Amino acid sequence: MRERRFWNEEIETLSQEELREIQWQKLQKQIKYCFHNSDFYRRKFVDAGAYPEDIKSIEDFRQLPTFLTKEEDRQSQEQSREKYGHPFGLNLCANPRNIRAVHSTSGTTGVPTFYAYTQHDLEVQNEVLARGFWRLGFRPGDRVIHGFGLSMWLGGLAIIRGLEHLGCLVFPVGAEGGTERFLNFMKLGKPKYMTCTPSFAEYLIRKAPDVLGMDVEELGIKKIVTAGEPGAGLPEVRKLIEGAYGCRLYDGAGGPWGMWTASCDAPEYQGLHCFSEDYCPQVFDLMDTETKKPIDLVEGAVGEIVMTALEWEASPPMRYALGDVYQVALSRCPHCGHPWPRFKFFGRVDDLLIVKGVNTYPAGVRDVVMSFVPRVTGEMRIVLETPPPRVVPPLKMKVEYGVDVSDTDLDSLKKEIESAIGKKLRVTPKIEMVPPNSLPRDPAKKLQLLEKRYKKSDQ
Repeated sequence: MRERRFWNEEIETLSQEELREIQWQKLQKQIKYCFHNSDFYRRKFVDAGAYPEDIKSIEDFRQLPTFLTKEEDRQSQEQSREKYGHPFGLNLCANPRNIRAVHSTSGTTGVPTFYAYTQHDLEVQNEVLARGFWRLGFRPGDRVIHGFGLSMWLGGLAIIRGLEHLGCLVFPVGAEGGTERFLNFMKLGKPKYMTCTPSFAEYLIRKAPDVLGMDVEELGIKKIVTAGEPGAGLPEVRKLIEGAYGCRLYDGAGGPWGMWTASCDAPEYQGLHCFSEDYCPQVFDLMDTETKKPIDLVEGAVGEIVMTALEWEASPPMRYALGDVYQVALSRCPHCGHPWPRFKFFGRVDDLLIVKGVNTYPAGVRDVVMSFVPRVTGEMRIVLETPPPRVVPPLKMKVEYGVDVSDTDLDSLKKEIESAIGKKLRVTPKIEMVPPNSLPRDPAKKLQLLEKRYKKSDQ
C-alpha cells in the first residue's frame, strides 16, 4: 500500500482559491465570536466603525486598523490580572474555567506573555504540528529527542504534544537539562530525529568530542528541525550543521494559536511552508512596516504580518501586529509541490538596523560570519550604543575567533570578515576579534546577536 503523503490529505491538497473560501467562512464566525464574547474586541470594532455585519469580505477586514501589538497584549494581561484575577488578557473569549493548558514567552522583557488553550485549541495545535512533521518524514514510532527549552515555553510542551499526537516517541530532555545530559541521552536513546534551536545544534557539535569522545555524526541523527532562530534558511548555518551531523536540516516556525510552518529539503531554500492556513493563516494579511497600511498579497510581497486566528477559543489573536517581517511566495513550491503559501522570514521590525540608509538584519550579518567557521566559532554580537533602528556608522561588532587561529592571523581575518560583510550587505562594520568562549551563551535560550550598551548606560 502506498504511504500517504499528507497527514490530512483532504485539507492539505486544497488549492489556494479553495483555501481562501474556507478562510472567509471561518473568519465570519470568528469575528462574531470575538465581538460577542470580549468587551475588548467589541470596543475595537466599534472604535473602528465596523460591526460584524459590515464586513463583507476578507479585503474589508484587512482595511480595519490593527487591534493588538505585543506591548498592548502585555498591558492587556496586566489589566486582566487586576480586574479579573487571570493572566490571559482582556481578549479572553472563553470561560477561564475552560482553560486546559497555558504556555508563555520567556519573559526577557521582565514579564512573560501568557497563551491560553481550551481543549479545542489543543486539538487544533496538535493537528497542525502533525501536518508539518508528517511532511518532513516523521512517522509513528520514530524516536525524537527534544532540545527546545521545556517549562512553559511555546517550543516546549506544545511541540512534544504535537509529536506524540502524530505517534512519535519523544525524549523530552530539553536544553536546560545541560549539554552533558542531553548528549548522553542522544547516545543511549538512539533517536532518529532532533528538535532544537540552530545554535544549540551548533553547540553540540563543539561539545560532543569532549563529553562523549565522538563526533555528532556518530550519533545517527537523520533529521534536525530547528526553530526560534534562522537556521536552514542561512546557507552557511545549514552547511555547517548538515555537514557535521550527516543529516538534513529543516527550519520550523510556529506560535501559540495553531500555527506551524516548516521548510522542505530543497537544495536551494524555498522558504517556510504553511500548514495552518485554515486555522491560523500566516500569509493572510500583510501591512507596510512604516505606513501600517495593507499591502497587496502578490508574489514576492514584503511586509509585516497581521495575525488573526480563524478557529480559536481562548484568547484569539485578531488583527494582531506581531512585528515579524515576511516575504511571501504564493506559487506552488518548485521542489516539493506544496500547494499552499510559503514565506521567508526577514526579521523583526524591532530588530531592523539602518546603517547609512541600508536596511540590515542581524541574521544576515551572522550568515556571513558563519562562512568563516572554523576560523571563527560562529558567536558574534552587534554592539549598539544607541536604540535601533538607526545606527551611527560604522556597525560595531564582536566576533569570536577559532581556537586554532594565531594572534598573527587575527588582523587579516578581521579584515576578511569586514570586507565580506561589506560586499554582501553593503554595510562596512568595525569588528573586534575576541577569544573563543568569551561571549556569554546560554544553550537553553535563543541565540543573542545584539549587545545593547544603551540599556546598561541607562541603569
